[in-house]
Amino acid sequence: MNKIISIPGELRQFTDEVALLVIAAKQEARVFHASNGELELIEEFRISTPHFSDNEAMPQERGKQENLIEHKIHVQYLDRFAALFRLLAPRFKLDHVYLFAPTHTADELMSLMKPIFGSVAYTTINGIFTKDSPSELLKRIRK
Repeated sequence: MNKIISIPGELRQFTDEVALLVIAAKQEARVFHASNGELELIEEFRISTPHFSDNEAMPQERGKQENLIEHKIHVQYLDRFAALFRLLAPRFKLDHVYLFAPTHTADELMSLMKPIFGSVAYTTINGIFTKDSPSELLKRIRK
């Protein structure tokens, strides 16, 4: 069962509004569903970095290997989001998506979300917010 938090009264209550809060940065993410005074943690994940011994690559190839690893992690990260968004789209009739992410990540996630969620309202808050509490996130959204 997903964790449900009552939203403190002084923060946006999402009354008569269904929203997703997507918090993303490099390899980790959290996704919340917000509606009628409640915030529900839908998903939380981190794509781990594979570690190799020194014997698994030639020293002159290390830079290439690190770039390939970073690319593979990034593809897995975006694939995980795409699968999650496809799962959530029929489940929630969204009014708004709030995306908390660095600019480059936000741009990539927007290109994934828009075809899946369609013409809902989108708000992007640029930065790294993966360690912020739900209340800190909600304070960044105007009432």
